[in-house]
Amino acid sequence: MTAYRFRVKFDPDPTSLWRDIVVGADRTIAEFQSAINPAFGLDQSHLWFVGDDEDYWDSAIKYQCPQEYEESLGGDPVLRTERIENADEVTIGEMTRQLGLEQYDRICYLYDYGDEWRFYAILKEILSDETSDKLPELVREKGESIGDQYDALGTTESDSALPDPLYL
Repeated sequence: MTAYRFRVKFDPDPTSLWRDIVVGADRTIAEFQSAINPAFGLDQSHLWFVGDDEDYWDSAIKYQCPQEYEESLGGDPVLRTERIENADEVTIGEMTRQLGLEQYDRICYLYDYGDEWRFYAILKEILSDETSDKLPELVREKGESIGDQYDALGTTESDSALPDPLYL
C-alpha cells in the first residue's frame, strides 16, 4: 500500500500557481496526467510527456502520451537520444523506481508542444497508509486556474497585436 503526493508547479510562476495531487502507486502516469490538466484549467487535446530533466526536452527518459507513443513506434530507435515509454502502461510506482525518485526529487511535465505549457512535480510525500490503487486526487491548491489556454500563456489581444511595418 503506497501512494505519492506530488506538488505540481506551473514553471513560469511556481510560487503562485501549484496543485498537490495524491496518486496511488498502481495508477498509470497517464491517469496522473489526466488529473493535472483539469486542476490547472487545461484541456486534454494536445500531446504531452513526463520526463526526468529540468530542461524538459533533454530528458533521458520520456513517458509519452499514448497517442504519441503509438505514432512514434515506427521511428528509428538508433536516432533517438532518449528512452521512450508509454505513459499509459507505466505506473507511478514503476516510474519512481525507474527514475530513483526520493522525497523532494522532481520530474517535468510538458503539455502542448506548440505552446509548451511547462510544469514540474516535486515528490513531496510517500504515503504508506494510502491504497496503491488510489485514483489521482487534488488535495491542495494555490493560485487561480489558467484562464484561456489558447491565449498564448496569458498575453492579451493588445499584447500580441504588432504594428503594421508599412506604417512605421
